[in-house]
Amino acid sequence: MDILIVGAGALGQVYGAELARGAATISYLVKPRQEREVRGGVSVTRLRRMRSPATASVKPARVYTDPAAVADTDWHSVWLMVDSTALTGPWLRSLGGSVGDSTIVALDQNLADRPVLAAVWPESQLVALSVADLAWSAPLGTERPERITYYRPPGGAAMLAGRPDRVAPLRAVLRDSGVRTRTGRHGTGAAYAALTVPFMAALEIANWSFNALRADTTLASQAAFEALTAVAAERGLSAPPDPRALDRRMRVMMRVLPMLTPFDLEEFMRVHGTKIGSQTRSMLSAWAELGERRMLPVSHLRALAEAMPPAPPKPAHRQNR
Repeated sequence: MDILIVGAGALGQVYGAELARGAATISYLVKPRQEREVRGGVSVTRLRRMRSPATASVKPARVYTDPAAVADTDWHSVWLMVDSTALTGPWLRSLGGSVGDSTIVALDQNLADRPVLAAVWPESQLVALSVADLAWSAPLGTERPERITYYRPPGGAAMLAGRPDRVAPLRAVLRDSGVRTRTGRHGTGAAYAALTVPFMAALEIANWSFNALRADTTLASQAAFEALTAVAAERGLSAPPDPRALDRRMRVMMRVLPMLTPFDLEEFMRVHGTKIGSQTRSMLSAWAELGERRMLPVSHLRALAEAMPPAPPKPAHRQNR
């Protein structure tokens, strides 16, 4: 089974290495500056509570820098392991013309992604992927990281949403790779993002301090409620609990998760949140615009977006396709 991974960022490397443990032959499409590094092989480390870290590696069968060049292989599936801000430019349409009827696996994180993808591929080819993994370049915050490291919370599973005949083979290869899976509805991942991203925005405003954020979570919980309400209305999902219930849930998570993770969660949030800062701001605006179109309240989303500091520039050497 030939699988093409688009993007060699943290998740692209994690899922490339994990899928290689199953029956998959892995190749990559990356930016030219990443070609040499990826061609030499990808190695990732998984942190585990009360057990030693585990390492997985993959030597790609092929490494491409030109989307048109991938037409040389009949791909079973193409995994777009990139953030929303990367789904722009002519490269995506060039890729679409090169992969035929391959199943397209895309991260289910932003409602605005689906129309972009559907303009290139039929909806029947698309499978939405939501992941539980926290992945980063280690050591955290260094200019020259040594390796991608990741943590999958206990019970964490990859959620897949799409046509059953497209999803079933993906579940099989992930199962062979040792990755737990679930099936769900498209939009579930976007709903999870609508819950968590406003709190990440509020955490940035609080200078990445959980203690400082816990002092006042009102704006974050109200903004999350507005974002969830807009996503639920757009995707036909269940209405979210009221803001007070959301607030209690997230307060518990902020207190418990740092004790469960075998790494510095605050530092991870700072590094990761800074890296995806542009996407965070874009998603807040997109949810507010969606809510306004549906005549829903969005004042807290707008206030949260306005309270955020300017997005720091994304380091050129860490940008991914």
